[in-house]
Amino acid sequence: MLHHFSTLQVIILAAGKGTRMASNQPKVLHQVLGKSMLEHVLHTAEDLQPESVCLVAGHGIEEVKAHIGEPENLFWAEQKEQLGTGHAVLQAEVLPSVADTVLIVCGDTPLLTNETLAKLIKAHQKHKAVVSVLSAKVDNPQGYGRIVRDADSNVTNIVEEKDATDKQRQIQEVSSGIFCVNREALFSYLHQVGNDNAQGEYYLPDILPLALADGKLVQAVIMDDSSEMLGINDRIQLSQAESVMQRRILSEWQQKGVTIEQAETVRIEASVNIGMDCTIKAGTQLLGSTHLGDDCTVGPYAVLQNSWLADGITIAPFSHLEETSIGDDATVGPFARLRPGARLDDKVKIGNFVEVKKAVIGQGSKVNHLSYIGDTIMGEDCNIGAGTITCNYDGANKHQTIIGDGVFVGSDTKLVAPVQVGSGATIGAGSIITKQVQQNGLTLSARPEQRHVKNWIRPKKGDK
Repeated sequence: MLHHFSTLQVIILAAGKGTRMASNQPKVLHQVLGKSMLEHVLHTAEDLQPESVCLVAGHGIEEVKAHIGEPENLFWAEQKEQLGTGHAVLQAEVLPSVADTVLIVCGDTPLLTNETLAKLIKAHQKHKAVVSVLSAKVDNPQGYGRIVRDADSNVTNIVEEKDATDKQRQIQEVSSGIFCVNREALFSYLHQVGNDNAQGEYYLPDILPLALADGKLVQAVIMDDSSEMLGINDRIQLSQAESVMQRRILSEWQQKGVTIEQAETVRIEASVNIGMDCTIKAGTQLLGSTHLGDDCTVGPYAVLQNSWLADGITIAPFSHLEETSIGDDATVGPFARLRPGARLDDKVKIGNFVEVKKAVIGQGSKVNHLSYIGDTIMGEDCNIGAGTITCNYDGANKHQTIIGDGVFVGSDTKLVAPVQVGSGATIGAGSIITKQVQQNGLTLSARPEQRHVKNWIRPKKGDK
């Protein structure tokens, strides 16, 4: 759900190297269901419709910039030395903003929802708090800062685990690291924060005691689902986040009218779109920006990546589609491969062990068995026999084959590009076509005479 917080600035912290990821890639660019964790956080922030978003980057900043691009109302700040979360937020102080409230989120928390963030912002504004932190109650608080409250349940501090006492480590309410703060107070307090702690860093939570000392209201807003605050520091947590997000995505599609068989075996990435009354069968993967219209059946064990399907399409088992588009009521597979640039019009049939690449297949045409169609424009209502291939590569360059409407191509035919086949033509089985085929009529290429050898005996195994 979209919200609108026009007096809000969002600061996303994404400067860390992520040593425990054991990777040369910046941590926040590691993917969760087809999108980088930073993209997940950024899109969640954008759904709040804030005045602006500031992204604080450091390690691999140029790579991060190239990945994110230039979204509207996004500003960049660089943390050249990673000296803690408080120091990171300070890098955004010089950026232009007239917002009175700042929301600070971490770039490695891809499970956050805009509903949870909106709840925090609304509570912050309703109670006129100076500092609000998003917290959660968990069974295992290890690794998180603890929310310390007094006898009246008022927040008195957030203590990082490394600096906590044994008693404080027993506290089960933890900080998510996500804050909502009055903008003027935020930067005033950050300039007062010191680094007298186990890590020698400037902690953002250290603004809490400063605000309390000034008699300002500090509150912790408990989130409903603690899994949302999962921060990813290693590949194990990356896998955990994928599992949580996948269950969420599958549930959402089921509620929208999609049947998912053996859901635990299916992968549907975050940018996929699916119409009503589709059936996704076991082992199927829908990846990238794949779109399915209504009444489609996919799988089992099909893989679709960045492909666009219209309505009423059947993708049979073990088919693989990449960067393709398919018109209404087409069928593909089983064991078919559609490579980038394949475009099938309405009612096309692509059968088993057929490969199509950078080709347009016209309405109602059929390529049913064991064929390769590449760099081709094919008309409507054609029938391509088993074993037919377009020989599109001469060892140096690719060439195009053009086939008119209503063409019948016999089995085991080779169309050596560049070549054109006129509408209504019939090509005899086993032909090797190197010249233009005229419209209508039958075209045959020379074949050796069929012979019979009498009394010939097939050799048996072991004969010499």
